[in-house]
Amino acid sequence: MLTKLNILILGCIFLFVTPYIARGSSESESSSSINGPQSARVVVTRAIVYSDENMNSPLGYISNGKLISVGNPRKKNPDLVPIVVYGRIAFIELKNIHYENASVEAMNSKRGAPKEHNIDITLSKIEERLSENNSVYFSIQQFSSGQETQNLVNSTDGVLKDNFLGFGIYLFHRQIGGKIFWGAGYEYNSLTTQNIKLPIYMLNPNIGYTVLRNPLFLVDLTLALDFSISAQFKINDKIERAAFMFGPQMGGRIAFFPTLKYHPFGSISYRNYKVYNAENLVDENGVIVGGITKISGINLNIGVALEF
Repeated sequence: MLTKLNILILGCIFLFVTPYIARGSSESESSSSINGPQSARVVVTRAIVYSDENMNSPLGYISNGKLISVGNPRKKNPDLVPIVVYGRIAFIELKNIHYENASVEAMNSKRGAPKEHNIDITLSKIEERLSENNSVYFSIQQFSSGQETQNLVNSTDGVLKDNFLGFGIYLFHRQIGGKIFWGAGYEYNSLTTQNIKLPIYMLNPNIGYTVLRNPLFLVDLTLALDFSISAQFKINDKIERAAFMFGPQMGGRIAFFPTLKYHPFGSISYRNYKVYNAENLVDENGVIVGGITKISGINLNIGVALEF
């Protein structure tokens, strides 16, 4: 009697667990089927290809209907799958593709329906959207102006000083996926002593090249052609001369955490300006003193950048 009862109980348990065993086996087979490269087709107008898993550096796009070979979804970002581009690993968003293998697509569908989006809003032409990938840099700065300025200050006030202090605002546009950027800036710089005031307002059109970029820091080389829009030399509160100056500024900049909307930066550069209409200045006694024909020296600045 006991033996028959045991057989009956075991039979019921077998009937109950068999469907789950079969289901688990089926899912295991489906899971194993997605290992290795899989064929997929792009199902949006343009599917952006990124060089990194943070999707900060687009390389370009793949057009609708193209058949590509992709890997398995990433553990770090499961919304991305790897793809080989020009011999290196890149990434494409999972929602932009449809697997050719039906079992793989069925497995992928369990993640949820693809989110609707318009790829043209994200990127219409990868190098030309001026409304995207821009930066505004706000800085305070100090630069030395050279021996002629030091001589003028020394002869007037009896002190050795040639440092200008000021601030600047700069706007840059970076090509998406590229290393070249360009922009312009506005600066106010001033050298002030007891009897001398030298205020200078300048514009700085510039171009640059990104040497290194990662989530921790960004390194740029910059070249600008600076010119003054106003420069007045004042001695003893008397306006002596409205001067004009222009010249190159060459340097490097490092920005920390460039993927954040706000991030700090610092830079060092060399300024070399030719100064006109300030060769000879007249002091309060009517005596002609040596003026300034050249401003050159090292510039240091620090500040914060805004990405938009």
